[in-house]
Amino acid sequence: MRIRPSTREHDSELQAHELRAELDELLRASRYAGQRERRLTEAIQASPNRQRPDGDLLRQLAQARTLREGLGARCLQLSDQLQALEHDLRQQPPEAPQFATPEPPPLRPDIGALAQRVTALHRSGAHPEVADLLAQAAARLTPPDTAHLAGILARRGPADASRQLARSTAHTTPEHAVAVLAELREAGLADEAAELFHAFWGYPANALPALLAALELAGQVADGATLLWEWGSAPTPELTALAAGLQQAGRHTDVRTLLRQAAGRPTADLAALATDLPAPLPAALLRELAALRPPVELVRLAAALDGSRELYDQLLTALRADEARHRATLAALRAAGLPTAPATPGRSRWGRR
Repeated sequence: MRIRPSTREHDSELQAHELRAELDELLRASRYAGQRERRLTEAIQASPNRQRPDGDLLRQLAQARTLREGLGARCLQLSDQLQALEHDLRQQPPEAPQFATPEPPPLRPDIGALAQRVTALHRSGAHPEVADLLAQAAARLTPPDTAHLAGILARRGPADASRQLARSTAHTTPEHAVAVLAELREAGLADEAAELFHAFWGYPANALPALLAALELAGQVADGATLLWEWGSAPTPELTALAAGLQQAGRHTDVRTLLRQAAGRPTADLAALATDLPAPLPAALLRELAALRPPVELVRLAAALDGSRELYDQLLTALRADEARHRATLAALRAAGLPTAPATPGRSRWGRR
């Protein structure tokens, strides 16, 4: 049997109730502002004249973004106040311990209250608000605290909440996300770690060099190799963008790994990739292909490249760098009526078959 709360405790619980109600309203408003911002962004992107978008749309977009940011800041402020208040309530001793039910040991300040808040919102059906709160937690908590919260949610929180938190972490900085990945694995949260790692596959090509650098710095080189293996089967435009970005970032080993992974693609894809890659990457790709593909496939590739003198000559250069090894390929090229020596300036390759 629990005794009647003291006046101070009653006032604190009333204040907490008011804060929760206000936070719920603000979270909903923030969600709607975010939806409006996305709709306006899509409208601008879909405009026929994207280079000079409508000024009124731009003003509305700026207003929606300002509103969302302001609401988000106020939500964080209220969340901090609520967490502190709920922590104080848990720490208040009962007036008559002999009549009070025993309380569970307190959770780590703020983290436990945050887990309870997620659970309460989920039970009330406020699933978008749950997503917003988890996204805020992923952005603000330290990696150890994020893993701690994920562990609480995994044990006694709503279904999928811990994995949703892990996925949200992927939208923070690469360094932070990688640190959270390490903490999740250290805590034995294998499902949550897998969710976060799978979210890395959705990174755009221009963000992947920084992620690979963060993984390398954290000693998680195998994870980087796995990501490059996945990217080896990406569509040609995305693969081209990633290879160019890695080259610009000075990550030459990653470039070579990526091109090796791409070497198993169909011949038409490889010809398109060699055509689209910026120099000096086509020559690097063709060297990898010369080392990895069998003669019959190299002849198909050579035929696909015969319309491009520069690319064809780069393939021949890679083959002739080790003629003993590629004797069968060079013979197959001659049998197919294709050149076996690089072109000289001003001379037609048709005279050298």
